[in-house]
Amino acid sequence: MSHDHLGCACCNLPHLPTLTSGLLTETALSGELDAAFQQTYSPHSRTLTPQAIIFHNGVIHTMATDGSEQVTALGMAGGTIIATGTLQDVRQAMQLHQPREVDLDGSTLLPGFIEPHMHILPSALYKSWLSLTPFKPAPQQQELDLEYSFQSISQKIRTALAQPDKLPKDKKGNPWVLGFGVDPSLMQPWEDITASQLNPLSSTVPILLMNSSGHLAYLNTAALTAAGIPDPSGVLTEIDIAKALLVAPQPKLLEFVACLKRVLDNASAMGFTTVFDAGLGATEQPQVEIGLLKLAAHLGPVRIGAALFTKPEEQALDKWLQHYKPDLDSHGDQRFSIKAIKLIADGSNQGLTGYQSEPYACSHEHSVPGVPDTGLSNYEPSLFTRMLDKAVAHGWPVLVHANGDKAVEYVLDSYAQVLTSQPGGISEEEAHKRRQLRLRVEHASLLNDDAISKMAELQLNPSFLIGHVGYWGHTFQRTIFGQERTQLLDRCQSALQAGMHVSLHSDHFVSPLGPLRMMEQAVFRTMEGAPGKEVLNQDERLSRMAALRAVTLDAAWHCHLDHLVGSLEAGKRADLVILAQDPLDETVRKIRDIVVEETWLAGIKVHSNKKSSDDI
Repeated sequence: MSHDHLGCACCNLPHLPTLTSGLLTETALSGELDAAFQQTYSPHSRTLTPQAIIFHNGVIHTMATDGSEQVTALGMAGGTIIATGTLQDVRQAMQLHQPREVDLDGSTLLPGFIEPHMHILPSALYKSWLSLTPFKPAPQQQELDLEYSFQSISQKIRTALAQPDKLPKDKKGNPWVLGFGVDPSLMQPWEDITASQLNPLSSTVPILLMNSSGHLAYLNTAALTAAGIPDPSGVLTEIDIAKALLVAPQPKLLEFVACLKRVLDNASAMGFTTVFDAGLGATEQPQVEIGLLKLAAHLGPVRIGAALFTKPEEQALDKWLQHYKPDLDSHGDQRFSIKAIKLIADGSNQGLTGYQSEPYACSHEHSVPGVPDTGLSNYEPSLFTRMLDKAVAHGWPVLVHANGDKAVEYVLDSYAQVLTSQPGGISEEEAHKRRQLRLRVEHASLLNDDAISKMAELQLNPSFLIGHVGYWGHTFQRTIFGQERTQLLDRCQSALQAGMHVSLHSDHFVSPLGPLRMMEQAVFRTMEGAPGKEVLNQDERLSRMAALRAVTLDAAWHCHLDHLVGSLEAGKRADLVILAQDPLDETVRKIRDIVVEETWLAGIKVHSNKKSSDDI
C-alpha cells in the first residue's frame, strides 16, 4: 500500500504553499492582511444592523428539528428568529420590536443553505487562473459542457498565450499559463494529457494545468524545467505539484482577497449562509489561513466553519491537538469556528487515484503515470487507526475523505476499532461518548450493503459529493467502473434508511457551488453526460424534503451548527433565503434554475437579485 502521494488536493491542498512563499507572512495578519480586507470590503457592510421584520404571504418551510411544518409568517429581530406560525401569533410575539412587514408575494422562505464541504482558499486562488472546467460559464455554470474536449481547452490556452502581457509573471518576470479545472474523464473523447500534448502549445512559456479533482497537474516541459522536476511525462501528483507551485506566479495580496470575496459573494448569491472549509491549515503557516477566514467571515456574507487539514503524520495531528480545541457550541452571532480534524484516506475516483479493491475498468486505456491501477492510499492502516484514535480521544469530530471502496473499507475498520469497547481498551461509556461526535465519512463514494450497515452501527454519517452522480455518473458507468460497480455510487437513500444523517456537498472547487443543483441531482439522479439522460440507480433517489434537509438542517447538524442555523425556529439565528419558487413543489423539475431572490445573514440582507434594494 503506497502512501507516497500525500495531501489529497481535493481536500486541501498542495496549492496553498503559494500563500506562504511570498503572498503572505505571519506579520501580514496584523498589517497587510487587515488593510487588504478593509480596502476590499465596503465600510457599508460593517455598519448594517439587523432588521425587525415579519415575513408573510408566501410559502415558509421551517425545516424544524422536531418535524418541518409550513407556516404563514415568520418574525425576526436583533438577528434572531423571534417566532413562526400564524400571522396573528407572529404579530403578537413581535409587538415590542416595532417590525415592518414584508409581503413575500408568493415566494418561498427557507433557512439559509449550508455547504458542508468546500475549499475556500484554493477556490479563491483559482479565481485568478484560466478557467478550463467542464462546466459552462455563467449564467449556466451549473450545467455540464457536453462539447468539452482537449481541443476546447487548447483554444483557450492559445488565446491566453496570444496576450503575454496579461499572463501572470513569476518572480523572475517570466509569464506562465495557469489553468484550473481540467478533467480528461469528461472530455469528448477522453484524452490523457501529458507534456507531449502541451508542448506544441508553447515550448517556451511554462504551462501548468490543475486537474478538477485537485489531485493531479499537467505541465509542459518549460514548466517542468522551471520547477526543476525531472518527470518527462508532465503528470504530477501532490508533492511535485507543490514544488511546481513554489516557482509559479503568485497572486498579489489585494488580488487574492478580492478573489476570496468573489467566492463568498457567489456562495451568498446561491443562497448559502454558512460554508464549511473541509481542510483548513494545509500550509506551513496555518495561522495565516485561519486569519484570512476569520476576517472573511467577520466582514463577509456567510458564516464559516472549518476542519483542520492533517497530513498522514502523527506529529501533524499532535500540533493541532496542542494548540486548538474544537468549538462545538458556538454561541450568539459567532461567524467563524473550528469544528473538526480532517484526515484523507485516498485520492479521486474520476482522477483514477481513489483507492480501489480491484483495478479501474479503464486501466488498460487510461492511467496516471506512477500510480497503480487500483489507485493510491495515503496511509498504512495502523497509522490511520492511531491518528483517528488520538483525535477522537481528545474530543475532536473527524471528517475522513474516502472515495474508493478499499479506502472506505479500511476507514470503517479503523473507526470500528476506535469506537468499540473491548477488554483492555476503551469502556462502553467512552465508546458511546466518541460516537456522539458526529463523525463523518466524506464523499463515501462507493458503499456496498456491508459498509452502510457498519456505518450505521458505528453512528457515522456520510456527506456525498452528489455531482459524482449528475456530472460524472455516465463516465463512471461507461468507462471508469462499469455498470455494476457504479450502482454503489452515492447511495443517499440507503444511508438515510439506515438511520444516518446525510448531507450533500460540492467540494468546490471540484464542482460548482449550488444547493438547488445538489438537491436536483439527489432527487432525480440523472446522468447529465449520458445521451439519453438515464437515471443512475433510481432506488437511491432522495425525496425532495430529504434533499432539502441535506442542504439545510442535516448539513448544519454535520457541522455542529444546528443549534444556531439550519432551520427556522425561535431562538436560532435569522439566516434566511427567499426563492422565487418552492423546491418542494413537485411540478418544478429544474430545481437548479429556481431564482434566489434574497439571502439574509443574522437579520441583514446580504444578497438581492431584485432590481432595487436599499438594504445592501
